[in-house]
Amino acid sequence: MRVVKTIWDWLVRNLGNVFSILGVFLTLYFGVYYVPSYLRESQNEQLKNAQSEIQQSVKELVFSDSTFNTAELTSLVHAKEISLGEKFPLSLTDILTKAEESFMEDRYLPLIKRRSLIQKIEEVKQQLPKETSTTTDKQKAEDNGFIWVEWLSILGSILAVIVGLISFFMKYQLDKDKEEEIKNEIQDIIPPKEATNYAIEFEKKIEDILQKRSGIKLLTEEPNRGIDFEFDYNNKKYFVEVKFLTRSKVGLNTFHQLTYFLQDKKGEAWLIYNTDLTALVSKEIENFNQKNMNIKLKSIRVTSAKDFADKLDEFLKT
Repeated sequence: MRVVKTIWDWLVRNLGNVFSILGVFLTLYFGVYYVPSYLRESQNEQLKNAQSEIQQSVKELVFSDSTFNTAELTSLVHAKEISLGEKFPLSLTDILTKAEESFMEDRYLPLIKRRSLIQKIEEVKQQLPKETSTTTDKQKAEDNGFIWVEWLSILGSILAVIVGLISFFMKYQLDKDKEEEIKNEIQDIIPPKEATNYAIEFEKKIEDILQKRSGIKLLTEEPNRGIDFEFDYNNKKYFVEVKFLTRSKVGLNTFHQLTYFLQDKKGEAWLIYNTDLTALVSKEIENFNQKNMNIKLKSIRVTSAKDFADKLDEFLKT
């Protein structure tokens, strides 16, 4: 029962994703199997009806008219091709042969009459011109055209499925990132008391390192300025935000507070942290740097204040 409940809960939470996947596979089924099959069956049915109608007309002409000739047969076939919008698949010889077969199956006619009718058809066959390679090539070209329609349906469906899968996984990843962000913010709401002390100590060590570095001039602290430090180096302003965390990652709340402060600034901003960034924050930093020309935001992950001190020259060069 617990397993069933777990599966049911998962289905309820991911109902939208389940329907998305189902839609992808239905698209694949309709485009790759159903539509080509339907087109082929529809074409075959039209050709079958056309063949039956021509065959019946030929039999009526042969049965009732001793002067039946190739011109009448050609006219019948051409009229049917106009209705179909494509080349008739059977040659004139094939059409007459099928008419002979149909006469032989008409058991209500005496055998002598059937043979007489077949002989009349054979005489018409002798008058038919030989089928040229041009006619055969034309038929093949039209068959290839229909095959291309099938392939276009298949390729279009596969492309739609690929786009659908990419869209699904992007949405799935975004939902996953949002879920991670929410959990991270919950963990960050009430940090342990010792974590607060560690954060203050870590921030102080970073400040001491910056003060001791030659060429760096820390600016006078302003009340409620929105960041931890601000300094000048080689005629360039740097804005520093330090985050020391024990359980959570650096989330969107920190990012938005920092970028709100940076919106009218010029120079370079440092986000120094010891744990990690959430996936959404990593994407937002990348987007921020693409959109802003006056200021760039650099994410700096260090395991300790000493690690920061060892890499400070590298941070200032890049």
